[in-house]
Amino acid sequence: MESKSVKKMSYGDLYEVVLSNNDIVYTNAKTDFTLVGHMINNTDMSDMTQARLDSLNMVDFKTLPLNQGFPLVKGAGKRQIIVFEDPNCGYCKLFRKTLEQMDNLTIHTFAIDILGADSTVKAKQLLCAADPAHAWDEWMLHKTLPDNQGACHTTNLEKNKALAQQLGVTGTPTIIFENGKRIPGAASKEAIEQILSEVK
Repeated sequence: MESKSVKKMSYGDLYEVVLSNNDIVYTNAKTDFTLVGHMINNTDMSDMTQARLDSLNMVDFKTLPLNQGFPLVKGAGKRQIIVFEDPNCGYCKLFRKTLEQMDNLTIHTFAIDILGADSTVKAKQLLCAADPAHAWDEWMLHKTLPDNQGACHTTNLEKNKALAQQLGVTGTPTIIFENGKRIPGAASKEAIEQILSEVK
């Protein structure tokens, strides 16, 4: 795997190597070894590698093309998240049940089809519904697909896949918050509320 950056650490002959998938490994100047794992600061027991990963994975929310997704507004909808989801993703369906319990939230869903040809078929059907946000929830929560052939203009599906790749989104669901933080996987209501509370 290729590296994106190499940076000398403040610890002896140790270098941080950021790989193309944003994983971090460590080595020395001669690359005699590769150290895989998390570096812990013994002074305060903080996870230095995780802090660096969080920094690398920050996203500028304001630059994201919200028009490539579709919004679902719950209550006043003042808080916002972006969610990358595949229609055949089991964890996404679980996550939708968590979102049902939340209020004052706008969910911008970016449909992607990374789990095979059937995902493409279903995503197109859902995007071609009169109300994609409602159709998406109906499918994810109640397994009800809209009655159409998915024959409308669905170029956002390809755009979303390209955006996901650009952002390093490799699985679904991936949640992106207004403060640039992200959570991969079906996060709990508590974890989502915690990050939402940090947004200024």
